[in-house]
Amino acid sequence: MNPKKIGIALAGYGMIGRLHAMNYRQIPFIYPGILPELELRSVCTSRESSARAARAEAGFITATTEIEKLLEDPLVEVVDISLPNNLHLPVARAALAAGKHVYCEKPLAGTLEDALAIQTAADTGPGTFGMVFQYRFIPAVQRAKEILQQGKLGRIFSFRAEYLHSGYQDPQRPLTWRMKRESGGSGALGDLGSHVIDLMRYLLGDFESLQAHLERFIPRRPLTRGGTDLGEVTVDDAAWLRVRLASGALGTIEASRFATGTLDDLRFWIYGEGGALHFDLMNPNYLAWFDESNPGGDHGGQRGWQRLQTVQHYPGALTPPARSPLGWDRAHTENQVAFLSAVTSGKEPSPGIRDGLEVQIVLDGAERSSAAGGTTVVLDRNHLGQEPDSGRNP
Repeated sequence: MNPKKIGIALAGYGMIGRLHAMNYRQIPFIYPGILPELELRSVCTSRESSARAARAEAGFITATTEIEKLLEDPLVEVVDISLPNNLHLPVARAALAAGKHVYCEKPLAGTLEDALAIQTAADTGPGTFGMVFQYRFIPAVQRAKEILQQGKLGRIFSFRAEYLHSGYQDPQRPLTWRMKRESGGSGALGDLGSHVIDLMRYLLGDFESLQAHLERFIPRRPLTRGGTDLGEVTVDDAAWLRVRLASGALGTIEASRFATGTLDDLRFWIYGEGGALHFDLMNPNYLAWFDESNPGGDHGGQRGWQRLQTVQHYPGALTPPARSPLGWDRAHTENQVAFLSAVTSGKEPSPGIRDGLEVQIVLDGAERSSAAGGTTVVLDRNHLGQEPDSGRNP
């Protein structure tokens, strides 16, 4: 690796690809001097016109419609995959085979089989593999992690978590790749549920078993806006999971793209013997904490929920100031910084390939449980292989 520069290429330039490109540009302003210079070398999209537009907008040096040409550039060291889920495997495998580092949007793949193939490529190649699970990087979530690691909640009894969107309840919304199994893998379960699954695993540990119900509310949709030709929706619109963690804690997870009236409503509640935590993405600047050790009294004493002001407390960040309200893009930026820092230090990134695979195992288990009428599925990890002995992939 060039110690003075990291060449970055984007595979895909939809909404998320544009966000990643914007963030690469602003990282030096937030953390000046902690990383080598970041150079946006190439972008690959499916059409010549969109490739040219992406190059002009973000300032890439080159643009292409062929992933092979993107990978031929010896100065491209990092490939950022922001593509439909079914394309993660071929692009990740090709990038890893070319000796590149890979930064992959969630979920890891469309299927567990594809995810395992990516793991094999990541574990046998020289490159670093990072995942996008940006909600880990919200200061309120990191403060919750700190409280849990300090044992202040004691034994965890249960949790509730949900990620709710709206907009899909419109039956005239056209069929897209996110609504097709062959391209999306799963619907709300993988699109939204993957975030919640990773977040609960990050905070509370591995999942042991689950029961799930997946629902499809609108089975057919127009192929184009206002069109009369219909296509079949082959993924879930909403998902409900009842899970048991390896610790013995029980939890429920809901993911829906049919929650009319919601916006970007990710919430969780964690209940333990020593207290409780609550977070709401629509109010991201604060973490709610109930401390059971606070003394009571005739009028309640000091008992009650505390609102911890976490806002933008990122150690080492130069701008914006810590007092500033948190924006949605900032957690993505921090995820990218964590990955690039791992690349430059030779350490295993967090989140990384193991985190992506663990989420995929839960997604696969949920689909199998629902298909079997909600039966309990014990999650099998015998196919994961051995953990690396050091910080880097072996």
